[in-house]
Amino acid sequence: MRILAIGDLPEELAASWGSLVWSDRDPPFDPALLRRAVRLGVPLAEYLGVVAVEGPDVLAQVMVGHHRWTTAHGTEEVAGIENVVTRPDATHRHLATRLLAEVHRREVETGHRLAMLWTRRSWGAHRLYEHLGYRDIYSPPTALLPPGPTERNRLPAGVRVRPARASDAPVLEGLLRRASRGRLGFAHRFPTAFEARFRLGWRAARDHHLLVRDGTPVGYFAGGDGRRLVEVNEGMVLDRALVPTLIDAMRAQRRHRWLGLGSTTLVNDARVPLREGGFVLARNSHATLMAKPLIRAPAATWTELRRTVEDARFVCHRGDMF
Repeated sequence: MRILAIGDLPEELAASWGSLVWSDRDPPFDPALLRRAVRLGVPLAEYLGVVAVEGPDVLAQVMVGHHRWTTAHGTEEVAGIENVVTRPDATHRHLATRLLAEVHRREVETGHRLAMLWTRRSWGAHRLYEHLGYRDIYSPPTALLPPGPTERNRLPAGVRVRPARASDAPVLEGLLRRASRGRLGFAHRFPTAFEARFRLGWRAARDHHLLVRDGTPVGYFAGGDGRRLVEVNEGMVLDRALVPTLIDAMRAQRRHRWLGLGSTTLVNDARVPLREGGFVLARNSHATLMAKPLIRAPAATWTELRRTVEDARFVCHRGDMF
């Protein structure tokens, strides 16, 4: 078994690599797609990640991105572990463990102090990550509003909601940057986050809704619009006084369906108006952010992580869940 950097993967292994990703029912990656993603600003590691190869088969992979993490002491770049996949017929060979060890070694060499990843507590992989030294540090809160009658437009005069277009990517990026100013955690998403995801087909512009006041965008919310549930997994406004207005804009979308807020710290920012509006709130979910110091870490490292995610200024949305 060989460990290769994805950036060095021979062309003849591309189809096997795609098959590995598809085994987890995710759309296959290919070298051309990742090269395009890097050109669009997606902050992948230079080597992209690593794979386990045996003969003509790619058996497992770990991909790596680099993300900015802000605490009360400043901003640093952390290694984001993502897309950890092992082919079903290659499980129980500790391939993920070996690949993660290689990633940790590479990231230490490039000067990164922390590795982070997202998973679910109910998944078997959670135990693997714990064994490797990762700890849960944050779980997104949720809010759920039961189905109800279609509500009248309760937006103030001069305020409206409109679907976003792909050309609105710079507007969304500006709103996110301004609304996250002075906050902690994932307050500095990469500058072309919306444009890159729209162009790559990873997120749809139509799933984003701009809150416009007197012709000027002042906030947005995004998520999925299903038959039984309207899901919001990202939302923010430039003026906190507009939070109730943003909630009213979301309520207007539900039309006899459930309205769920998840994967967004908007739930924490809007806890009072959500509860007063009939939402059921939960402090966390099965999703969890885990962290691991890559160098010998003092106890203060864990204290700093805990204080950051418990701070009212902490910000995290679906677009930050790598």
